Amino acid sequence: MDLRRLITVFRAWLPLIAAATVVAGGVAFVVSSLQPKIYEAKATLIVGQSLSAANPDYNQLLVAAGLSTTYAAIAETRPILENVIETLGLEDTPKELSDRVRVDVPRDSTLLTISAEDTDPERAAAIANELGDQLIAASPAIRGREAELQAAIDRDLAATQVSIEQAQAQIQELASIENRTAAQTAELQSLEGRLISLRATFASLLPLSSGSASNVLTIVEPADAPSVPVSPLVLLNTLLAAALGLLAVAGVAFISEQLDDSIRDPEALRNVTSLSNLGAIAQMRGDRGRGEIYRMVTLLYPRSISAEAYRALRVNVEFASVDAPVQTLLVTSAAPGEGKSITAANLAVVFAQSGRRVLLVDADLRWPSVHKYFDLPNTHGLTTLLRGETENLDDVAQATEQPNLRVIATGPLPPNPAEQLGSHRMQSVLALLRQSADIVIFDSPPLLAVADAAVLSAFADGTLLVIDAAHSRRGQVTAASTALARAGANTLGVVLNRVATTDSFHYAGHYGESDVPPATAQPMPAGSQEYPGRST
Repeated sequence: MDLRRLITVFRAWLPLIAAATVVAGGVAFVVSSLQPKIYEAKATLIVGQSLSAANPDYNQLLVAAGLSTTYAAIAETRPILENVIETLGLEDTPKELSDRVRVDVPRDSTLLTISAEDTDPERAAAIANELGDQLIAASPAIRGREAELQAAIDRDLAATQVSIEQAQAQIQELASIENRTAAQTAELQSLEGRLISLRATFASLLPLSSGSASNVLTIVEPADAPSVPVSPLVLLNTLLAAALGLLAVAGVAFISEQLDDSIRDPEALRNVTSLSNLGAIAQMRGDRGRGEIYRMVTLLYPRSISAEAYRALRVNVEFASVDAPVQTLLVTSAAPGEGKSITAANLAVVFAQSGRRVLLVDADLRWPSVHKYFDLPNTHGLTTLLRGETENLDDVAQATEQPNLRVIATGPLPPNPAEQLGSHRMQSVLALLRQSADIVIFDSPPLLAVADAAVLSAFADGTLLVIDAAHSRRGQVTAASTALARAGANTLGVVLNRVATTDSFHYAGHYGESDVPPATAQPMPAGSQEYPGRST
């Protein structure tokens, strides 16, 4: 599709696209508004003492980063979750709580982020903080050392530090005395030795203290009660649903147009065949239960849009054969039910209205229908001439309400229609018809159904191919065009029947509402059963 075709398709489907967009967005808005609001609180913990150390040890950082992943897994274990549930008095099971909490560990980081979701923002923050506290409480057991032992080491380290400070103070005091006694000198030496021993003890205890351990959990940022829910995002859900609805229907529209091989407008016709488009007949609305005569819009509603379209078709037929005027015109279609018979009948009327002497001949010797449109009997007609029962056209040509227009029905149907229409007798009948009218219009069977139309097209001065814009398929039109070309027919062009009414069919300022057929008028293309399962 080119851009112009895409715009055309979009405009044709615009009401459905707009409706789908509004409905999808509205449904998403209602559903999102009815869903309970979910709040998410986050608490951040750090593993190790990298923040408090002036010169962090790289190996300790690596160990702490590795332990962060372990703590993230431990946070979602059943014992930890049970402790959180018991402490906060929650009604959730460990599995349900596990679905509402999440522990994220950034790559190569010593940080843990605990996220908790709940319909109550205060409870969400409490869950996140309590889960952090439970991890901290469990951390001594995780690193394989009793909490009492660690506390004892920390107390010994603190006491050793106090003793070092006291020994340093006493040494400074004794060293400031100029004339020390022997006892004071001995005490000074003893204190210096003790200071050395204390410093060695302090150095041995320092690596064992909790302050220098890489396996220590500390809360960096406690969770606060959130004020904005994380779900549902009503506006975002509404916009996304509306966009999806728009894209879905637009996709269906464009796919349908690509797969649709019908010929709905002249542009599609140009892509199928090189034949000229001589006319477009609008589809008429009406009561399908009324008789065939109500499809004769050129007689009943001469100022209607469709009647004017037939007049335009008559003019185009005349211009299509300026060098060699058409005296015998064959009207056919590719398949049954495309409206060839009613097109031939209305075209005959507008030719007669222009002052021409017109003979409308029903050459469909299988399923005749022309006589029904004019409410005429079908006791004699074309087959009467073919059998040689009469040479006088007045015996078979029946007058109509339209001056200058006579109709020759099929007459009794023969068992061999194709042979009858292709016989030498048919050529004699054609010569007789030419002498009796200014133009002879034949209604023939469909091209792809039987061979009758192809046989007749070789004898006619011109052929019109009727295409149903609602049902004709591109393959059928191509096959019909090929069949006419093989038969040596002079195909004047194509008539698009049952075209959807657009502004191009309205003539502003010329036709008023009173000129349009009433709603009770019979639609042109529907009604009589010209061929089994299809309408004329």
